[in-house]
Amino acid sequence: MSKYLKRNWKLLVPGLVIVILVGAAFSFWRVSSFVAETTGGGRTEGFLQTTASNDLDPAPTLTGQISTTATSPVTILPTAVISPVVSSDPASLQKIKRGEPLTLLLAGYGGNDHAGQWLTDTILLLRYDPKTRTVLQLNIPRDLYVYIPYGGKDNGKWDKINTILPTIMEWDKPSQNSLDQRYRWTDSQKKFDSGINLLADTVETVVGFRIDYWATLSFDGFRRFVDAMGGVEMSVERYFVDRKYPRNDNDQIDASYKTIEFYPGQQRLSGERAIQYARSRFSETPGETGDFARSKRQMNLISAVRSQALKENLLLKLPDYMQALQGKIRFSLHFGEITALGNYFNSTEGKSLLTELKFDPRVLNDKFLEDKMLDEAYILVPLEGQGKYSTIQRWLRFAMLNAGSKTDAFKLQVLNGNGSPGIASKFTDFLIEKRFNMMQEQDGENRPDTVVFDYTMGKANSTVARLKTYLPDLKVIALLPSQRPKNVAPEIDLQLCLGKDFRMTALSGTTNTNNKGSLPEKPNG
Repeated sequence: MSKYLKRNWKLLVPGLVIVILVGAAFSFWRVSSFVAETTGGGRTEGFLQTTASNDLDPAPTLTGQISTTATSPVTILPTAVISPVVSSDPASLQKIKRGEPLTLLLAGYGGNDHAGQWLTDTILLLRYDPKTRTVLQLNIPRDLYVYIPYGGKDNGKWDKINTILPTIMEWDKPSQNSLDQRYRWTDSQKKFDSGINLLADTVETVVGFRIDYWATLSFDGFRRFVDAMGGVEMSVERYFVDRKYPRNDNDQIDASYKTIEFYPGQQRLSGERAIQYARSRFSETPGETGDFARSKRQMNLISAVRSQALKENLLLKLPDYMQALQGKIRFSLHFGEITALGNYFNSTEGKSLLTELKFDPRVLNDKFLEDKMLDEAYILVPLEGQGKYSTIQRWLRFAMLNAGSKTDAFKLQVLNGNGSPGIASKFTDFLIEKRFNMMQEQDGENRPDTVVFDYTMGKANSTVARLKTYLPDLKVIALLPSQRPKNVAPEIDLQLCLGKDFRMTALSGTTNTNNKGSLPEKPNG
């Protein structure tokens, strides 16, 4: 063999070089094709206004004809005022270095060229805060009934949130003139990007803060990715059975059902089993039926996939992952931004931000939403009214302000016994900023003085003491469990009733000499 090589090396080397060059060219083409198809979707500027009011205008009700216009302004959270910084880093990396949070919308859709292929039945938000090293995870239920502003802020329609992408992808009008400029397209790829940007803009009106980036993944792509990983290891919380699980993704091929069943405990799920676990919604098992249970399972599955992917050798499995995800995944980020973020988080500074990273899952459930029937269709609307999201936004603001820090264990509710409209809402927002664990405010009986009703048998003394730093003359009324009014929810520990002696004045943020509240000006959002 060695003699053969010595005699023919001049012939073999050019051939070997050709093979190497062809292989390198193919690999370059393969990677370039994947990158071009996967990245660069772009993110439009949403409708959030920095001067928006916290009080949403009344939205149309579900009685009679559903309105196709919306007038509700959007609430947003305050953001820090930042001096301009000249940097060659992409905007996403600049924000992280400044300690500002980044929010990513993750949308999962059916795919596979069938009816309903564009429905985004999985919608998750991931909000990373480098200051607290916390990732807030939030599900958006697929049946949430929202206003879709495809023609601009005041021109659109009401429908389920999972129909937003199909609104663009299945656009059947002769022109795009009725679409807002940001949602028009010039090719099929931009058409898809426009649909996801419309989805992100709509989600912003629900959560009240900016969505910086988005990523999408078809169910088939997720299935293939999990199989490329060799399955995903996770713990199933409880047994459940679903006898109405679709037998085929494409109901035009087979619209029948099959039975799927999961047993509790640690197990490795294949791609198909993982999809079944995440998509099941008709279980007969208590606690495992409907959108809320499905949303919780989806978040559990995403966490398991994330944990396992971080343990894998990405470079060794990269070809397999690319094969699985080709044409199935897309990012709004450009490849250069993704590379810059990857390099940064692989540096000493970046790695420090991922040390002891905490994940804070939040589920929009029946504490905030209620189900209704509209034209024989099941929809979800906020408890406070269709198109009204102030309670949800306040809950999220509390979660973000307190991410990574110890919060008050006792739940406090503010009652308006003062008579001034909005005073309980404003003081609740103030107490949220001070890291009290706040419940939704309510109207109370008018009374001359400000008091707090303590239902904890004195266990919440430290919380009451903190309240007195803002209301030094606060009167405390301790009640026995048997004295709790029937209309007070059992999870409420304290009720602060603002009396006639409580007045909204510009707070200095220091202690007061009386109960005339020292509230600061309410920040935008």
